[in-house]
Amino acid sequence: MKRIPFYKAHGTGNDFIIFIDDQLPEIVRRPDFISKICTRRTGIGADAVMIITQVDGYDYKMDYYNSDGSWETMCANGSRCTAKVMFMEGLTDSKINFLAGDGPHQMEILENGMVKLQMTPPIYKSNILEVNGFSGYHVDSGATHFVTNVPEVTVEMVRASAPGIRYSNLFSPRGINVNFYHETDSSHLEVITYEKGIEKVMLSCGSGSIAAAYHASQGSNLESPVEITVPGGKLYVNFDKSWKDVWLTGPAVILFKSQLNPSDFL
Repeated sequence: MKRIPFYKAHGTGNDFIIFIDDQLPEIVRRPDFISKICTRRTGIGADAVMIITQVDGYDYKMDYYNSDGSWETMCANGSRCTAKVMFMEGLTDSKINFLAGDGPHQMEILENGMVKLQMTPPIYKSNILEVNGFSGYHVDSGATHFVTNVPEVTVEMVRASAPGIRYSNLFSPRGINVNFYHETDSSHLEVITYEKGIEKVMLSCGSGSIAAAYHASQGSNLESPVEITVPGGKLYVNFDKSWKDVWLTGPAVILFKSQLNPSDFL
């Protein structure tokens, strides 16, 4: 079986295997194959897989698959990484118009190497919910998130508490991503996310950071721009008063380009 080229990249520690679809074999989209190549130590190792394809009217289409092989609508950190890959390949310029599972987006690669991404405007999908001992809201920010404000947020707390929320019957059967956040001042949040489909506490989640910032801004004096501290680094959110024009800025690091033999993962 022919070897397949891929990129490995990360955005604030959220890491990805990226394929550009040039007659890719169908195996690349199979959940079992995705799970195997994402497995650390025995595979390439990644949180998720991004597949880039051509589509009329846009620079490209991006499909996002969690490490368990499940398809999801949007990944903000992964989107920024695809921008860097396509720019490095000479397939786009520094301003990009692409299509994801939640609709069209714009991106711009900035002079400092950061990537600025226009997000789908977040919306509430619930009234206040009491889940597993925490009060919060279901927010859709391109992907589905539960957000809860806590006095202090730690990885240990999220690891212990988030699975009970993620698997709550309230969000069955699809499940939900879980975000704990703490507002340190009017321009800074700390956010830690547990992500479904990857089933672990993340170093970073872009759409989760947007969901947390959106909810925090509704009941406090949080003002744009907002600095988001995640375990893997920092993200920056700009928004207008109506939250109709929302941008997430952060790093995107291309680690290496290589090839894999599909038969190694059958």
